[in-house]
Amino acid sequence: MAASNMSLRKDIYASVVFLTRFPAPGWPEAAERPLAKCMWAFPIAGVLVATVGGAIFVLCNLIELPVFVAALLSIIAMVIATGGLHEDGLSDLADGIWGGTHPEHRLTIMSDSRIGAYGTIALILTIGARTASIAAINDPGLVLGALVATSASSRGMIPLIMAFTHPAKGDGLGASAGTPPASVWGVALLLAVLICLLAAPTAWLSCLIAMLLGAAFIGWFAQRKLGGYTGDVLGASQQLAELLGLAVIAGAITVSSAAAAL
Repeated sequence: MAASNMSLRKDIYASVVFLTRFPAPGWPEAAERPLAKCMWAFPIAGVLVATVGGAIFVLCNLIELPVFVAALLSIIAMVIATGGLHEDGLSDLADGIWGGTHPEHRLTIMSDSRIGAYGTIALILTIGARTASIAAINDPGLVLGALVATSASSRGMIPLIMAFTHPAKGDGLGASAGTPPASVWGVALLLAVLICLLAAPTAWLSCLIAMLLGAAFIGWFAQRKLGGYTGDVLGASQQLAELLGLAVIAGAITVSSAAAAL
């Protein structure tokens, strides 16, 4: 039992260190664990990131900043917490998909650290859409719940893409991480469902379905355009899934408020 608990803690440590920029004490044994076996804990890392964003929104609300400013600052806080890991993937994928003419060319563009016009547009649109969704939710408690639900669940879907597609190239993060076994992606998906059920302030099932469809679309799209997934594809899947989940919650709250006002 003690060994099992230690393995769980190592998996959580490895997932948090990989997905965030939170300061953590050195733990070589945990850092060396195969990433594919640790991915069940990705939703837990998502909860931590969302807590940071939610706390910033609550603080901004307490000092009575405009709601759109509070929403944008909460997104910025989450970007800082992750080091822009997923946003970087989204921008690289946008540059590669629309800037390249064939899979090899697209992968070459995606490997370039410079950002292009397509990547910039993608970031502006997604950050703007997430900010607008959070502002529409408005209530600090509901915002925190929505961020926890979408941040955790969207990361829990990353192992699914890796399990049901294959790497687009033989090197890079996508290939080196390995393929998560069913026990890993199954637990990640279960955590995604449970956290969404418990944390989403409304429409949790619609929110979850929207996120699944968003992640699946990115996986399918990458398969067609690149021949498989890369680390950038996984980051982009998280971004689209989170955006759609927040939009569904914001839409449900807006409709409910309008109905109550009639």
